[in-house]
Amino acid sequence: MALLHTGITWSAVGEAVLIFWLVWWGWGQFTWALNAADTRHKVVELGTLGAGLIAFAMAVAIPDAFGERALWFAITYVMVRLIGLGLSIWASTTTANQSRVVISFSLASIVGLVLVIAGGLVDGAAQYWLWGGAMFFDLIASVIGGNAGDWRIQVDHFAERHGLFVIIVLGESLIFAASGVTGREWGTSLSLVAITALILTFTLWWSYFAHAKDRLEAAIEAKGTKNVTNLMRDVFSMLHIPMIMGLVAIAVAIEEAIAHPDAVIHTEVRVALGVGILMFVASMGLAIKRAGGALPIPRVVISVITAVAIVFVDGVDAYITILIGLIGLIAIGVIEHVTDSSAASESLVETAE
Repeated sequence: MALLHTGITWSAVGEAVLIFWLVWWGWGQFTWALNAADTRHKVVELGTLGAGLIAFAMAVAIPDAFGERALWFAITYVMVRLIGLGLSIWASTTTANQSRVVISFSLASIVGLVLVIAGGLVDGAAQYWLWGGAMFFDLIASVIGGNAGDWRIQVDHFAERHGLFVIIVLGESLIFAASGVTGREWGTSLSLVAITALILTFTLWWSYFAHAKDRLEAAIEAKGTKNVTNLMRDVFSMLHIPMIMGLVAIAVAIEEAIAHPDAVIHTEVRVALGVGILMFVASMGLAIKRAGGALPIPRVVISVITAVAIVFVDGVDAYITILIGLIGLIAIGVIEHVTDSSAASESLVETAE
């Protein structure tokens, strides 16, 4: 979010995407590593604690990762990744097949880590290309790891970890909104923007946890254990990327609206809000489809219509723009609630018969 604080431009968006990918990949690696590990073992506890301390130093460098602190960010990031890979290898030593899978992924990840360090040593376009290359080789490593065999995976752990990450990012959105109104006089415009932004954030939570998350978990459970590695990779490690990026875009738009509650929201901010809602809501629908469930058409269609309305309805107060997104999210929630209630009633009738 800090990289977009000074304005939403193509370069700022590109930098934010690169940093987000690297941070997400580092966090996701620990989700995979600790999924199969004994989290109470001293090696795991010390490794996780050490990675957390280094990650704090990495976070400090993020706002200037494309400036003077590029190498600082690169070194701390690689250190966190190496600890994660080390824990994965250590946790897999009890099973020969699991060890082979983890080592294949770890070896394939080295190229990306080297590119991150190289990107920290340069600046300008070369840094973008090198860190973009690291993203590409991360994808290659995930394919190699997925094809090398099945990981030991606890599906419930995966769903819980990623759900918690969604809550954390939503909490950050609330913090951004609260910090924007602190110490300011509460006029009508600011009050309306703050209230609609607050309700929008809660509605985003509702769109993920009230029905969609249950549908996703049910689809995964019905899918069984076949090819579960690639399924978890696609549903959580990959399709949650646009979800979280969407939340970041929404938070940036809310911050801008609260900063200028009396002004019409600029086009680029409306794009961030509309596209952010679309990415978060529709990507969950795609995740359900990838897991083997039915594609929730109302969720996808209404999110597209909402995004288009937010972007192209110009000349209205800031709170009206946010209200458009709120109405779309409420419509999705209501439709899914009615649909799920009807399906549950039909299931009870069939069971009774």
